[in-house]
Amino acid sequence: MKAKNFLFFILSIFAASVLMNENSFSQDKKFPRWAKGIVWYQIFPERFANSDYTNDPDPGKVFINQKEIPEGWNITPWTSNWFAKSEWEEKLGGPVRRYFTSRRYGGDIQGIIDKLDYLKQLGINGIYINPIFDAVSMHKYDGSTFHHIDIHFGPDPEGDRKLIDTETPDDPNAWVWTSADKLFLKLIGEVHKRNMYIIIDGVFNHTGEQFWAFKDIVKNGKDSKYSDWFFIEKWDDPATPENEFDYKGWWGHKSLPEFNRTENDLHPGVKKYIFDATVRWLDPNGDGDFSDGIDGWRLDVARDVPLGFWRDWNKHVKSINPCALIIGELWEISSDFISEDGVFDALMNYNFAFAVNKFFIAQKEKIKTSEFIALLKEIDKSYPERNLHLLQNLLTSHDTERLSSMILNPDRKYDSDSDERNTSYNPGKPGKEVYDFQKLIAAFQMTYRGAPMIYYGDEIGMWGADDPHCRKPMIWSDLKYDDEVIDETSGFKKGRGIYSVEQNDELFEFYKKLIAVKNKSDALLYGDVKFIHQSDENKTFAFNRKHESEEYIVLFNIDKKEHSIDFKSQKKELKDALTGEVIKKTKSKFEIQLPAESFRIFY
Repeated sequence: MKAKNFLFFILSIFAASVLMNENSFSQDKKFPRWAKGIVWYQIFPERFANSDYTNDPDPGKVFINQKEIPEGWNITPWTSNWFAKSEWEEKLGGPVRRYFTSRRYGGDIQGIIDKLDYLKQLGINGIYINPIFDAVSMHKYDGSTFHHIDIHFGPDPEGDRKLIDTETPDDPNAWVWTSADKLFLKLIGEVHKRNMYIIIDGVFNHTGEQFWAFKDIVKNGKDSKYSDWFFIEKWDDPATPENEFDYKGWWGHKSLPEFNRTENDLHPGVKKYIFDATVRWLDPNGDGDFSDGIDGWRLDVARDVPLGFWRDWNKHVKSINPCALIIGELWEISSDFISEDGVFDALMNYNFAFAVNKFFIAQKEKIKTSEFIALLKEIDKSYPERNLHLLQNLLTSHDTERLSSMILNPDRKYDSDSDERNTSYNPGKPGKEVYDFQKLIAAFQMTYRGAPMIYYGDEIGMWGADDPHCRKPMIWSDLKYDDEVIDETSGFKKGRGIYSVEQNDELFEFYKKLIAVKNKSDALLYGDVKFIHQSDENKTFAFNRKHESEEYIVLFNIDKKEHSIDFKSQKKELKDALTGEVIKKTKSKFEIQLPAESFRIFY
């Protein structure tokens, strides 16, 4: 090769290398590395903390979609017995379950702000908040708007209502900042001040009946400028006394009108509105500095929304904040959404929860250790390695029963047969044996690869059946709670009794210590996973987590008998991360005795 050609060849390789590195960096710039392995905490805002009693919801809003307001309706006391009927409920009669969706407890944004130090003390790095946009229901998945925080989460509901009425809602230049909006921005600032992150729920598949564009359709019919924003199946005929107006609701729920769409995208007007609202919360003052905005989104019923919309929305989000986190609510393995060029960074990892339920919690139907590990590896091979560290490894959520109640009621499919319709379901307060076993599960959740998520209150032993019972008001140590009384009026056949309601301090301290171990270890935050022992017969397994020169070794015995685990390691000794105990190598391997239903974390 001539010198000139050789020089050109070398320069070409160098240029290609630089370009490849630049492309890699460019791609990595849009990756939320901050979310790798962090510990999430899920907050249901209406039930987390009520710090401002002046903004509690009014019955006019709560019952706006119904014909009449129950006589004497009022806020349900935060510390009252969950199964007790308020005076207005007694007047209406019937089973107590009938009233749960009409109850309000008054949780608000100020309540979250006031409890941030509690979360910091626990060791939480990221907060996921269920829907906070203005809506009628207590769960807020029926948005009345996407560009305003619920007026009853802020300090001046009536003033905010009047401000919103002055707007042109489809013109972002006419949008105002309400007191609730401003308080939410303060929450973002307080979260960031504590070196924590915050993501919120995006519900972009459907709205509520009070959504501003849908209300305009109801008022103006075919003449509404938004008449094609929703799936209208039949218009009212003014010549008849009946109202024939009909539309498609999500899964048939008329309280949740679905946005119009094509196979690949949402309606253009809907899309523009969502894009405008997205900018508002990612970069509130529009100055290009996203530090005053949220750090990402969790997306409701993600598979119901066209993939083409998500692809464009992903580009939109990353153009505002390249490191914003996008997480989908996807209950199945979803490599079509999460891949090298996927529309989401991660998902709520329900398949992790399914596996834990089948192996740790099930008794009669428990799967083998090898089957459990195979389920975990199935998740691992479905996504790019870097995304595995972002998966929200949850055990429970606002859509499932509580973890302690799940343990108390084994041998059921996850999120199935977990309310009063199951006559053998026990909704009562779990005992020490259950909470001790919860520690074992929490240890696996915190040490396995991914970003573990705690549903509010699980860390202090809250219990409850499936929705609505999993949405009880948070238990705080500075409040005195009425006993929970479960009797024949509860609808449950089992678990009847009188139970004291207070924080489980021992469980909280365990979570706090366990999370501290995770947070200080690069191996547990960013490391890969390798299983170094498994036994179907003994129900034991062990894995190591390595990152650069750091290595953690984690062992589990979920059997009701003591077992020994032996394995080889380059280390000469191991130190227990929780107790400080040092164990020396015996000849060429380590041999660890594990008591029944126990674990060890070594480094």
